[in-house]
Amino acid sequence: SFHTLAPCRLVDTRNATGPYGGPALTAGTARAFEIAGQCSVPADALAVTLNVTVTNPTAAGSLTVYPGTGLAPGTTTVSFAAGRTRANNATIGLVDGILSVADRQATGTVDLIVDVSGYFR
Repeated sequence: SFHTLAPCRLVDTRNATGPYGGPALTAGTARAFEIAGQCSVPADALAVTLNVTVTNPTAAGSLTVYPGTGLAPGTTTVSFAAGRTRANNATIGLVDGILSVADRQATGTVDLIVDVSGYFR
């Protein structure tokens, strides 16, 4: 079943370096985030509803948000142009409370902001 939450910021890479903060994502890399236990998302949540925002991209590209830490699927969660802020809503599964983000830029960096508004159990 679906459970709503007051919107809560899970990740903001514009903040100081840390598990939910900086640094910005780098082209061609992936970063994992432990979502369970953050923003009232329980450990047994199967999926989360998110607003995924990119800002300060130094080059065009896309991000793929996906469950767990395995290989990223060939889908895109949000595409963006250099210097443009873009956002998209997504429902993403969790594997052991973790979701990952793959930066599909050819070069450059991008800041990531992720807000959660609900979860499935």
